[in-house]
Amino acid sequence: MPEEMFLNPNEPNPNFMIYKEEARKVILKALGGKSFCFWVLGKTGIGKTTFLLWIKEFAPLYKVKAIYVHGGEDFKFEEFKEMFEKEIRASFFSRIFLRKKYVEIPILLMIDDVDLMKDENIFRYVVSKLDEEKLHFSVVFASVEIVENVKKYLKGRDIEKIYLEMPSPDILMEMIRKRIEAGGGEDFQPFGKQLVKDIIESSNTIREVLIKLQEAL
Repeated sequence: MPEEMFLNPNEPNPNFMIYKEEARKVILKALGGKSFCFWVLGKTGIGKTTFLLWIKEFAPLYKVKAIYVHGGEDFKFEEFKEMFEKEIRASFFSRIFLRKKYVEIPILLMIDDVDLMKDENIFRYVVSKLDEEKLHFSVVFASVEIVENVKKYLKGRDIEKIYLEMPSPDILMEMIRKRIEAGGGEDFQPFGKQLVKDIIESSNTIREVLIKLQEAL
C-alpha cells in the first residue's frame, strides 16, 4: 500500500516533524550569535534525527549553513575534518580576492547519535573551532542521554539542552493524518480514527506508533 512509504519508522521524514518551534529557536540562535552548544535529548525513536534533518532542510532559508553528521563507531577524525573543512571553506573568489578563509554565513554543525562516535579527536577539534574568531559557528549534539566523554570537552561552556518528549495525542493524530494523506490515503483510512488514537495512547515514542501502524496494515 502507498501509505507504507510515509509510515516507515526507519526513514526519518522532516516533512512531518512536530518539534518545529524548538528547532526554529536553534536556527535563530545560531543566526544571531556564535559558539552556542545545543544538546538534543530523548528516547530512541522520539524524533531526534528527524529534528536535525528538519534543521538541515530549513536552515538555508534563514541563511544558515547546516551540516548533518551521523558517523558511527568507524567514523574517523581525518574523514570528519576533511568533510567539515570542505563545507566551511570560503568560495574561490572570497579566498583569492577578499582573503576570506571561511564562508561568511553562520554554520551549524549537527552530530547525531554522538554516543556512537569513539574518535575523541573529533570533539576536541569541534570545540577548538567554537573559539575561532572569524568563524560564525555553533554545534548541536544528539543522543539519548548526555555523553560524559563528549561533555568533558565542553567544560566551562553553557550547554542548552533540548528535551524531546512524546507530544500530545492531538498533535500526533494530526501528524499521522498528514502522513496517511501524503501516501494517498484519506483521513485516517485504512486504519480508522479510533485505532490510530488507541495506538498513540499505548505508545511511548513516535517510532513505536509508526511500527504499530505498519503492523496494522
